[in-house]
Amino acid sequence: MISAQTDPVKQQVVAHWDRRAAHFDEDFGHSIRTPAERVAWDRILDLILPAAGALEALDIGCGTGFLSLELASRGHRVTGVDFAPSMIAQARKKAAERQAAIRYEEADAEQLPFTAASFDVAVSRHLLWTLPHPERAMDEWIRVLRPGGAAHCRRQSG
Repeated sequence: MISAQTDPVKQQVVAHWDRRAAHFDEDFGHSIRTPAERVAWDRILDLILPAAGALEALDIGCGTGFLSLELASRGHRVTGVDFAPSMIAQARKKAAERQAAIRYEEADAEQLPFTAASFDVAVSRHLLWTLPHPERAMDEWIRVLRPGGAAHCRRQSG
């Protein structure tokens, strides 16, 4: 399998997101800015997450940590992964500012560094359309889910 370090497409993707990390949250749709957006996100998360019990949640392509923080604020144990070191740095900074216990790791969404059946739920936003091998990524996301787990992906151009 081609690694992130040797794949020229993946190298370009990393460079792109590293450049955008410092101002990523300022773009439309990358944070919650209005009461209506808050209501919409709460409704979406209520639909996909069970009402009770903390889950092991994986935020794939976490960027600056938007969904990771949303999941953690609902009591879930969250791991966020992203390809771009600058995105991970921003996510860690935001989590520290909010005193959120979120584990962040640099990782390739197409080759996750986790054992099979490690998570109850996997979420992704702003990612699938950027991947050179989305089918490989989806196989990986399913692999790391426990039986009965769920994967949720929201496609939105960045």
